[in-house]
Amino acid sequence: MSALVEAGLRRVLAEPSQSDAQPAGPPPLPAWNGGAELVDLSDRDALYRAMEEE
Repeated sequence: MSALVEAGLRRVLAEPSQSDAQPAGPPPLPAWNGGAELVDLSDRDALYRAMEEE
């Protein structure tokens, strides 16, 4: 039994692992459509009115 386990371990350890390969880079960031802005941020009064409504 130990010879079988030893042979299996030698075989597995002899193969290059996926972690040895260079990573492809980070996964892409998620993106979504958040819609259009509801208030012109340069108009302070409109911004305050919109914040008071919610």
